[in-house]
Amino acid sequence: MTTAAFSAQAPHIRAALAHVKRTYCAPPTFAPAEKVTGHLECPRCKSRLNFTVLTSGITSGRCTSGSCISWSMQ
Repeated sequence: MTTAAFSAQAPHIRAALAHVKRTYCAPPTFAPAEKVTGHLECPRCKSRLNFTVLTSGITSGRCTSGSCISWSMQ
């Protein structure tokens, strides 16, 4: 992905990642007791964004729309 393309997606990735972390990685453990898999509305294209949160607090996510936002190991 080019720097310009990533820069355009970065605010949307940050918004989705922050939402997932706030919801499932709250203090004091900063991680869920069990692996969480779910979906939410993509902040960029309003499609479906699937995500996973591991018991270590590591998250990954990918929009079902082609060429939209995704992240891994955050």
